[in-house]
Amino acid sequence: MESPAPLVAECALTDPAGGLAAVRRFTRLALLAWTDATAVDDVLLAVTELATNALQHGGANPVLRLSVGAERIRVEVFDDDPAPPVRRPAGDDGGWGLALVDRLALDWGIARHGRGKVVWCALPATSAELAG
Repeated sequence: MESPAPLVAECALTDPAGGLAAVRRFTRLALLAWTDATAVDDVLLAVTELATNALQHGGANPVLRLSVGAERIRVEVFDDDPAPPVRRPAGDDGGWGLALVDRLALDWGIARHGRGKVVWCALPATSAELAG
C-alpha cells in the first residue's frame, strides 16, 4: 500500500515583533490538527529559531512550509538571500538558534532555492519516535 501524501501548509513570515507569534500560532494549529500533540513543542522551537534567522538575516519574502508525514515533520523556511546562515558560538548575545535546531532535529540542512535558499529540518511526528 502506498504511503499517503504529506500534509502541507505554508505561511508568509512578517515582521519579527508580531510575526513570530502568528507563525507559532499557525504552526501549533496545523500540528494539533495533523499529529500527535507531543511533537508540537519541539517543532515550535525549531520554527521559531529558523523563522527568526530568516527575518533577521535572510532576504526578502521569507516563507514557512510545514510538511507532515506519518513519521516526520519537515520545517522549511525559504528566503531570497542565497548566503547560508552562519553558525555562531552561543552566548549572551545569541547564537543558540542553529545549535538548538541541530539538537532537536533528526536532520537539518541548507539548500539553494531559486535566487535564495531554504533552511530545513526534520523532526519526529509521534511520541513513539521521540522515545525511540
